[in-house]
Amino acid sequence: MSQQPLILDFLNGTRPEAIPFMPIFMRFAARFGKVPYREFCLDTQAHCQANLETAKAFSSDWVNVMSDPYAESEVFGAKIHYPEDSLPQESGHALLNLDAFPECTPEDFLASARIAGRIEQIAFFSRHNPENLLICGWVEGPLAEYCDLRGMSDAFLDLYDQPKKVHEIIDKTMHLAMLFIEKQIQAGAHCIGIGDAACSQCGLKFYREFAFPWEKKLVAHIHHLGAIAKLHICGNTTAILPDMIATGADIVDIDHLVKDMTPFVPLLSPHQKLCGNLDPVAIIQDMQPEQIKAAARKALAQAPGKLILSGGCEITPDTPAANILAMAELAKH
Repeated sequence: MSQQPLILDFLNGTRPEAIPFMPIFMRFAARFGKVPYREFCLDTQAHCQANLETAKAFSSDWVNVMSDPYAESEVFGAKIHYPEDSLPQESGHALLNLDAFPECTPEDFLASARIAGRIEQIAFFSRHNPENLLICGWVEGPLAEYCDLRGMSDAFLDLYDQPKKVHEIIDKTMHLAMLFIEKQIQAGAHCIGIGDAACSQCGLKFYREFAFPWEKKLVAHIHHLGAIAKLHICGNTTAILPDMIATGADIVDIDHLVKDMTPFVPLLSPHQKLCGNLDPVAIIQDMQPEQIKAAARKALAQAPGKLILSGGCEITPDTPAANILAMAELAKH
């Protein structure tokens, strides 16, 4: 039996018959592990134990550090409120003036609580991984991080009005992201996810100008360090999917709003796989188990041997356990 995670075997072709199962558990994992969401975001042991318990109970093939998009932006001065048992809330953006970007040294960046906490989570997973699961770190992608710092409305106006400033700020944040990637891989991450959700809203022109070049650089950096890359962009990414694949990311997530994956399969290189793309609410949360299995079979048929089974985005906290187990059963049998 292979001594590496199933997902890596699937990607490198040694387990072509496998169907890896890679659901995004965040609020679901916190609730299943009986962990208040504030602790899930901020407490290393609570986050990791909830992830590991959920992965084992539902035969998931990975664990990750995902909880919210604010780890990096908080370092730059964003004001984040952590309710006891709800999603974090941004009450003040870090970047109110494009001429006053809050500079951050690499040392200060790595020493900040959220960044250090993410690295500690990877190390915890690396020490407590009896199921040989894929350990996935995470960074915010270029446009997502800019929007986190600036607010989406102002950020998108900046793309038109101040493109040079936007590029300068993205460059600064992404150089720190490269350092963050390096430290997560050193701590034991097999994979780094790049979350760039805002890209589904900006159109192909702006995606190519502001996001794609740095996404491609991040993927190359991850590969240079010996890990694999996962690119996650929520929403209808039909127009930008060829470019997402062209970043070289090993795993390209596809949301349920992409209605047909078939046209994109020929664009994949041998090492690349798609991941998705069942509707987390209308299918995974609300359908019956046999209906969910039928939907999963339909998705798998669109990308034979090229699909990691998952929801198009996060599994909702109200999803019945039986529904997730139905997906796991289909994948494992």
